Amino acid sequence: MAHIKKTKMPKTWPVPRKGRGKRFVAVPSHNVGKGISLLFLIRDVLGIAKTRKEVKHMTLNGMVKINNKVRHDENFPVNVLDILNLNAGKENKYYRLAIVNKKFSLVDIDAKEADSKIVKIVGKKVLSEGKVQMNLRDGQNFLTKVKFSVGDSVVLDTKNDKVGKVLGLKKGAKVEIILGKHAGEKGELVGFEELIRGRNYEVKLEHGLVSLPYKTILVVG
Repeated sequence: MAHIKKTKMPKTWPVPRKGRGKRFVAVPSHNVGKGISLLFLIRDVLGIAKTRKEVKHMTLNGMVKINNKVRHDENFPVNVLDILNLNAGKENKYYRLAIVNKKFSLVDIDAKEADSKIVKIVGKKVLSEGKVQMNLRDGQNFLTKVKFSVGDSVVLDTKNDKVGKVLGLKKGAKVEIILGKHAGEKGELVGFEELIRGRNYEVKLEHGLVSLPYKTILVVG
């Protein structure tokens, strides 16, 4: 299993980079820049398990779900707004991976909130017979008749594995910043800054107006 030194881990990871304790931390099996591993969250953040072996026992025995799907790999990456469900005791616990003060944070949610998640649409492919494939930031793909554009977000029904409401990347949209120095802040998309190649997105945050690249924003409403 891959590890990295704490001093080399992404700044968004919610443990001190220096100080006493372990010098190395576990990294996810893929999407290292976008997510954080189950092992890291369960052992190092929540403290529910003390060792990798204990976390592995939980995953192999179906006690861990991400977005309503059982995950047996303790290195599986958890992405922003993913839902973590743990059934390690007398009750189920539900958490959403959010960004708080520029750090990943597990936020307690109730069971009603645990059946849906917002994901950014990063690709669109027209297939034969007019079918359209929606490609999502978390690696999932869906065939759908719903109208959408790349950059929009979609609300997924993870319980029934269905595409729900599309949240358009347009003026007036509510957005969350998911990368960079403004990570975790929320605001309103108020305009566009046309560049020689592509465009930036003007977002009104609580402290003022900022111009941000496409990859840093996620439409949430």
